[in-house]
Amino acid sequence: MKNLFFSYFVCICFACTSQEKVVGKNEVVATSVKTIVPEGDVSDMALYKPTPYFQDGAGYIAKDFKNLPKSRNITFSKSLEEKDSHNLEKIINELSRAGGGNIFIPSGNYLFKNIALKSNIHITFDKYVVIHMDNSLNGKGFLFNIGATEKQPIVENVKLVGLGSPSERPKLYLEKNGKAFRRAIALGHTKNVLVQNFSIYDEFTKGTAIAFNPVRIDEETAHIPENVTIANISMKGASIGYGLAQTNTGRNILLKNLICEGGMTCRIEAHTGRHLDLGVYNISIKNVVSKNGKAAVLLQPHSVVNGRVLVDVAKSEGSSWTLFLKEGFVAKDSKRRAIGTFDASSTFKNISLISKDATASLSFKNFKYVPAALQYLYYPPTFVRNSKDVNHVLTSDGLYSNESPITGPSVAVIFSDISYPLNIPKTSEIVLKGVVLNRLKLLNIKK
Repeated sequence: MKNLFFSYFVCICFACTSQEKVVGKNEVVATSVKTIVPEGDVSDMALYKPTPYFQDGAGYIAKDFKNLPKSRNITFSKSLEEKDSHNLEKIINELSRAGGGNIFIPSGNYLFKNIALKSNIHITFDKYVVIHMDNSLNGKGFLFNIGATEKQPIVENVKLVGLGSPSERPKLYLEKNGKAFRRAIALGHTKNVLVQNFSIYDEFTKGTAIAFNPVRIDEETAHIPENVTIANISMKGASIGYGLAQTNTGRNILLKNLICEGGMTCRIEAHTGRHLDLGVYNISIKNVVSKNGKAAVLLQPHSVVNGRVLVDVAKSEGSSWTLFLKEGFVAKDSKRRAIGTFDASSTFKNISLISKDATASLSFKNFKYVPAALQYLYYPPTFVRNSKDVNHVLTSDGLYSNESPITGPSVAVIFSDISYPLNIPKTSEIVLKGVVLNRLKLLNIKK
């Protein structure tokens, strides 16, 4: 490929790096710093605790209710006369007028759509709760809406918490409905939110399951989510262009103990924020995994000067990459007319990839970055593709569109084509295991 130069760093089975530690005045000993590679289901609360909810200056810091009267501790019950959504919103509104309270959703099957949360509402979902979207209702394709509606007051101190082990905990289903957006949870003008312990089942639909977006105040500025913790959640069936959590905007956000099959686990980019030059500021990502998808963490600044992003323990199993650092760009609707950045204080630690041959998802536009020694595993010119993915589109000439997903090998632990400084780990600190032939620890596209 013209004008592209690859820096390949292929190191096999290096799981630790040595450092020197000064013990006394004249005594120096070698120490070993081991790169953490998580085992088991990282979303399992029995293995990986969701607490503390506030780390690195980010996350949920509100408090539980104590000594509430019975009238403010309500168990939801299905009604033969009302749809589940109307029934739940009626309870939310009543509690809101009383100053807030607790709602318990018992085991069972429910149909919800665009449930508008209000301040000081804490909802606990019992084991074996199953939630589908009620397509008989109009409105946006969200299951839960936390401050994502314009011209509404801020929504503060909200909890959505599931009970049980990964096999027991509440299941949220996002079935395909044409090319309509589907979200489990939409966040906007909100502060102090906790979402914990759910399993999400997607059908390669359009839209990230949990999304953070700006809510316009006027043509010049907007509200953004603040102090949110998303913890111990799994997702299956994510589209190549989307995934489990996407922060378009946000401040002091903690994403921890997350695992996503397909798509991306944590997509950190100033997409909808670029219109108003708003991005992300202090995002902490801890213990996240991607399986058979694109990446565990993507960073793309668009045209916004973003704050720091801290990543500590990110792993992919059979995905294309673990950490995907993509250069920004200026779009027609970008308010700031220059390529964006993430703050140079951003850090990335404990990054690993368990590489496989034929399970990874890749956007067709990124195929050009795959080293020639691996390209045959996609079976060009007839590529292996996921035709169920909403992003799979063929042009009028029968060619793949830029976002069409193709399936092939894991490529590199870290991809980078950025032109601004970030603290990318040393190759001795990056773990590459599994099928390692022609795989890379760092694929750095020099411009």
